[in-house]
Parts: sequence; C-alpha cells; structure tokens
Amino acid sequence: MFKMSELFRGKKILVTGGTGSIGSCIVKELLKFDVDEVCIFSRDEIKQFMMRKTISDKRLNFIVGDVREYKSLERVFERNNFDIVYHVAAMKHVVICEENPIEAVKTNIFGTQNVVDLARKHGVPKLINISTDKAVSPYNVMGATKFIGERIVFNANYTSVRFGNVAGSRGSVIPVLIEEMIRKRQVSITNPNVTRFIMKISDAVKLVLNATQYAEGGEIFVLKMKAFKLSDLVDVLVNYVAPKVGIRSEEIKVNVIGLLPGEKQHENIVDELEVPYLHDLGDFYVIKPKTPATNVQREHLAPSSNVAEFVSKDELTEIVDEYISSLLFLKQ
Repeated sequence: MFKMSELFRGKKILVTGGTGSIGSCIVKELLKFDVDEVCIFSRDEIKQFMMRKTISDKRLNFIVGDVREYKSLERVFERNNFDIVYHVAAMKHVVICEENPIEAVKTNIFGTQNVVDLARKHGVPKLINISTDKAVSPYNVMGATKFIGERIVFNANYTSVRFGNVAGSRGSVIPVLIEEMIRKRQVSITNPNVTRFIMKISDAVKLVLNATQYAEGGEIFVLKMKAFKLSDLVDVLVNYVAPKVGIRSEEIKVNVIGLLPGEKQHENIVDELEVPYLHDLGDFYVIKPKTPATNVQREHLAPSSNVAEFVSKDELTEIVDEYISSLLFLKQ
C-alpha cells in the first residue's frame, strides 16, 4: 500500500463541487501534498471568487461549469490528464430535492453519469464519489438519486464513500438551527426523537483520503460513526450556544413541526443486504459487493442511527463549539 504522500505526488486531480463546504475541505487537504494540480469544477462563480481570495496556490485551477452539461465537462477532461476525480457536486438537501425532483435527477443522476462516463473515456484510474446514508433503503428523492449514483459508480468499477450528517457543512442541521436561533430566537425541529449519524468535516475528509488509498474499484467506504438525538442537540443549542452568543436560554422557543416530506425518523448507514460484504478496516467499513466478508460480527454492527452508540452531550457540545468558534460574529 502506497503512503499517502506517494499516492498524491505529481497527480492532477479534479474536484467537482470543489467550492462547497466539503469539497473545499478536500481541496485544502489535497494541497498539503505534492500534487501537480487541483482543478475545481463548480457552477458558483461567487464561491470560486471567494475561494481564490482565501487560498493562494498556483496549483489551483478554477473552472466554472455544471456537471449536468456534458460538453463543458468534456472540454475539461480533454484538456487535462486527470489521475484522480473526486465527485462532490450534488443536490443534497432532502426537502429541496423533494420539491424539485427533476432537478435532483439532472444533477445527482445525469451529472454523475457524465462525470463517470468521461472519467472512463479518458482512462482516469481512480474516481471517488461522495454519497450519503440516505442512499440506503432510500425513502426520498435525494436518497433515491444518490442510490442510483452509487450504482452508476459501481458499474464503472469506481468507488463511493457514504457520509452521515456532516457537522457544520452548509445546510446541515447544526448551522441551520443556530442561524434560526440567532435570527428568530426559536429552534424549529421535526421530532425530538429523530436520530442521525454524525461526523466532523475532518473525519469526512479523512474517509475520502482513506478511500483513495485503499480503493481497488467497486467499493463503498463507510465511517464507523456515532449518532445523536435531535433532543440532545436542542438542549446543547439552548443551554450552551445561546448564552455564548448573547441570548438568554429562556428566550428560545422550541417548535416541533413534524417530519417534513421525504424525511425519516432514523437513518441507516448500511443495508441489510450489504452486511455479508462488509469488511472491517478499523475506523471504517468497506462494502465489497464481490467479496464476502469474514471479519464483521453482526452483534457489534449498528446499521441504524437509533441503535448506534450515541454521542454524549459533552461530545455534542464539543462538535457544536468547533463550528461556532469559526463564525465571524464570534470574532468581532
């Protein structure tokens, strides 16, 4: 197995969606290695402009484009000889995908097909697709499109990584609830009994790099994650975050609005049919659909967020604190 430094030395890398919260962190991590070039392909020129101002590195190449547009993506592949592709671009918000299913299909299915087809056409050795726990037994449009995306990637003998709730990523539950609390002095939750898997952005990036190192083709990498209860998160926000940003806990109203269209009360990170192919690699699992596993003990496996080990309120406070400490209003 190559060392990580050797794996990336001299490589030309494409990151679709490289200006997003997860994509940009992957880019920053890649720049720590002796890569030749990192090409960021995304459709938001404002985010690209801001990223250019915050990261000054001659190895970065910014290209505005949409993975839905085959021709514009094809030009990028034709002008570059990529060694690795990270496919991060996606529509990832459940409610928005539920309300705009055709757009979700265009991005998450057709866009993924475009990236995979061009990677194969141009002989890219490694492609890592960013997927989600919502692709497991999909219950909503977003999950269904990401499930199909995983199949597209698998059929091309490329690799996926499956994330839970990435704490602090744009649009995820922690920043959304904190923003609502600050602006409206209220926190709106679907159901206090909801559970979700949780991972830090740093853990998500580490999983992506591990997948790059260990990938042989056709696998799905899954981090061993703890879960959290929505009721515990609310408690942390009201009793810890609110006073930290100058709001009295008594001012915060908690609204229970019920599950939104397409939402599940609990999430699964592994499907029951995948368990026989689940290989234990220490901090993470690898699903190898072509290779039955011998080292996974079912009694130690927690495929659903309601039976996983829960983070304590202290651990949840640390995760939340890591996010809010980076916000500008706390630095003013």
